[in-house]
Amino acid sequence: MEQFTNCIAEAYMSGAGDGSANSLRQISEQFSITLMKTRKILITAGVYHTELSEQVISLREKGKNISEIMQETGLSRSSVHSYLPYTKMIYNADELSLYAERCRLYRERKQAVEKLYCCIDKSYELLENHLWETLKLFSGYSFTTVKGLKFHYTVNGNEILIDRKKKSITRSSVNIALKEIVKMNGNVSGPKKLNVFGASYLYSIFLRFGLIKIEGEWNGYLPDMDNI
Repeated sequence: MEQFTNCIAEAYMSGAGDGSANSLRQISEQFSITLMKTRKILITAGVYHTELSEQVISLREKGKNISEIMQETGLSRSSVHSYLPYTKMIYNADELSLYAERCRLYRERKQAVEKLYCCIDKSYELLENHLWETLKLFSGYSFTTVKGLKFHYTVNGNEILIDRKKKSITRSSVNIALKEIVKMNGNVSGPKKLNVFGASYLYSIFLRFGLIKIEGEWNGYLPDMDNI
């Protein structure tokens, strides 16, 4: 459970370098837990702070019971509990096993994305192959298009099946989009720049993987486009 808490806290704070953190909804979807449980875990880990959370904790520390806190804040009973840190965590074996599996998947996805940067420094062929393996790992992950539409996908052979689309996106289309991204040095202003079917979905996926940068450039060597 401690490992699960650490994974959630790490995922939540992963955007903090640019002055922001991932949303509670993003984290809850990623780990398949409720928003309230996500918030309670983050508060327990000491990485989630809002005016309301501080108020609830302060009232509790002053000896107020749950009903009194509900009256002062206007929150429901379940919401009050979600703003208070865990005092003890007791879960059954099946639940702990499920959390361990989610931690493993989170770590594997994180390592796969990090490895993409190493591939950029080596060769395009290696980057192309590892990208497909990374896509497989993120099967079932919740992505959001630039227009705010949520989607998931599964990988079947050499095709990506988007849950919002009847047609699939082929591996060759993914490779074409990747070549466009490399040519533009990662600075892709929008999905249309990818020039492939399913660009709105691929753009969001590449953005999540860090291969697309809205501003700035990649650090390091880019493959020689004459050899692609």
